Amino acid sequence: MMRSKVLMPGRLLRFSATFLFMVLVEALVAQALPSTQKPSTTASSTGQVRLDALQGLFDSEKAGAFAEENAPSFTTFALSNGIPVVVRRNDANRVRSLSLVIRGGTLLTAPADAGVEMLMLRTMARASRELPYARLRAILDETSAAFSTSSVFEYSTYSLTSLDRYFDKLLPIWAATFNDPGWNQSDFDRVLSDAKLALQKKDQDPWQATAIEMNKDFFSGHPYAATPEGTTESLASMDLAKVEARYTMTRSANRLFIVAVGDFDAAALKPELEAAFGSVPDRGIPIPLSAPSFAGAVKAGLVEKEFPASKGIAYLRGDFAAPSPVDADWAAASLAARLYSDLLFNVLRDKYGAAYSPGAVVRGFGANYGSISVFKTSVPDKVKGYLDEAAADLLAGRTMSVAPGPNEGRYPRASIAEVLPVYKTIFINETYSTITTNTAVAGEIARSVIQFGDPRAWLLDVYRVAAVTPGELQAAFRKYFVEAPVLWVALGPADLLDKIDKGDFSAAAK
Repeated sequence: MMRSKVLMPGRLLRFSATFLFMVLVEALVAQALPSTQKPSTTASSTGQVRLDALQGLFDSEKAGAFAEENAPSFTTFALSNGIPVVVRRNDANRVRSLSLVIRGGTLLTAPADAGVEMLMLRTMARASRELPYARLRAILDETSAAFSTSSVFEYSTYSLTSLDRYFDKLLPIWAATFNDPGWNQSDFDRVLSDAKLALQKKDQDPWQATAIEMNKDFFSGHPYAATPEGTTESLASMDLAKVEARYTMTRSANRLFIVAVGDFDAAALKPELEAAFGSVPDRGIPIPLSAPSFAGAVKAGLVEKEFPASKGIAYLRGDFAAPSPVDADWAAASLAARLYSDLLFNVLRDKYGAAYSPGAVVRGFGANYGSISVFKTSVPDKVKGYLDEAAADLLAGRTMSVAPGPNEGRYPRASIAEVLPVYKTIFINETYSTITTNTAVAGEIARSVIQFGDPRAWLLDVYRVAAVTPGELQAAFRKYFVEAPVLWVALGPADLLDKIDKGDFSAAAK
């Protein structure tokens, strides 16, 4: 994302605007659980979808108004073959979203077959045996509907989005593409070509190439090495026979659950889904509950990747083991990443002009990891010292001031306690501003089931963030960003890479 060229004023304007939302966040904080009470750290078992896994946290006196108001909109039932169904009723619009969630993902994929599930789903979405691509596309265009797919590390989704007036017509058509795919060679060839082209574009972009190199090294020996989008090597050996073989182990009731979001009546939806998916057999495919944590497996160091076309510019990224969303430290580490990102921007760009856009992030995967990134730098040999300078501020309890006085200069600092309520507001607003459609809500529900076993778990993110204390944030930053080993990748022309002292990137922040 491009940053404003008016650096500090732009940042201060953003911070000032957040005060408009402080009434909301203060209400959330007031209703938050004590910081010692955290959601269960036990992930859901295979096939399990419950509305009581986190019931103790859905006490209205603990979880807050947001969770209290939304929790009753959930209903669950199971089809005759055991496929669980989660319905989240939303009468605010006429759009309906229905997703088949397929457990397993990369946990059931060898690196040599990386991308096979993505290719399978995209090929399925083009045709059923009775309805070829052209006819299917015409129907979707006429009804303003869409079939969509997504593949992440531990699950994939196959979704229908339609207006309620067309849902009864489209459900059996969509179900047929899953139950009786067309498996046309021409459809597969098109999907495979698109996937290869997407990877080629990433290889040619230096920042994307940095991520590819990082994933190759960081995920080595881990189930995530079978990246959902595939690799150049895996796609080169992919064929329709592999995709059909993957389908055989995918169409199993124990790998599936269904998420419905929209103006659904659960009682009316149940027989429709039974007719569509009740005959899916249960093949008892073994599914690992989760991937092994990266904690203890990361070795600090620097991997250099020459990229001659990036003349005068280098790119750096450091990955480290981070708490997963089911861990008690997740909210604190995620907020720490936000504070550190702004310090990095102020130090690396504002103070030293050393990078175009630095930042930090903690992701949300089952086996989770975080990244420290430096996008476009001409002085990669100096970057580690600047990163340490920003880290030293946060370790000392100082971070960016959100409302600096006129005499504080371009590098204003304030205590973590002073600014944390504002950062909580930013985090909550940014998080929930991305969950504005029924399809996006379905995605959050799927993630909650996979990670927590309770489809409502995402509703508690508000309270988890609101409950973080300054001490917890600082401790999480020290534990995960500073003391944990970080694997670095530096990409750029040889003359810049030669200047870097690899020893700098083998040590923790000073």
